[in-house]
Amino acid sequence: MKYQLLILVLPLLAIGCASPHSTHPLAREVIRPGAEPEYFTVSDDDAAMVQAVKQARKTVPTFIDALRHPRSTQRKFEVKKPFVKDGAVEHMWLSDVTFSGGRFHGKVDNHPRKIPGVKMGDRVSVNPNEITDWAFVDKGTLVGGYTIRLLFSDLSAERKVAFEKEAKFHITNP
Repeated sequence: MKYQLLILVLPLLAIGCASPHSTHPLAREVIRPGAEPEYFTVSDDDAAMVQAVKQARKTVPTFIDALRHPRSTQRKFEVKKPFVKDGAVEHMWLSDVTFSGGRFHGKVDNHPRKIPGVKMGDRVSVNPNEITDWAFVDKGTLVGGYTIRLLFSDLSAERKVAFEKEAKFHITNP
């Protein structure tokens, strides 16, 4: 079985411009004239992706602590939520994240492709043990973002430099 993984953070994988609806670098979509936004299909048993999700879930207390007590150098707090409908799974970033009642709350920051009834900007919630990634930027460097790092690692050196310039944050080894 395959699922669609919306890792709409690599705008340099295709020619285009950022969506005017989402300016957040962690959830940026690539819009190509006459084409759909960039997305990636990853097998649900892809070992590297499974490990990235496990690492995100294992370290979620780090994210919660930073979200509750952000330093002045920290910004762009997001989590990735899997949406499921009729056997389809689509992972989308939530922006403007808060944490209360033991759950993350945020706005859908991608345009859904396979999940009807969900739209960009919708407020949704997710349990910490259900997220598939978390990320924020601290002093210009990505913190967390394990699925982002995985896809970033496959880029050529030239494309990595271009991505970091566009995203306005650096990706270092965790």
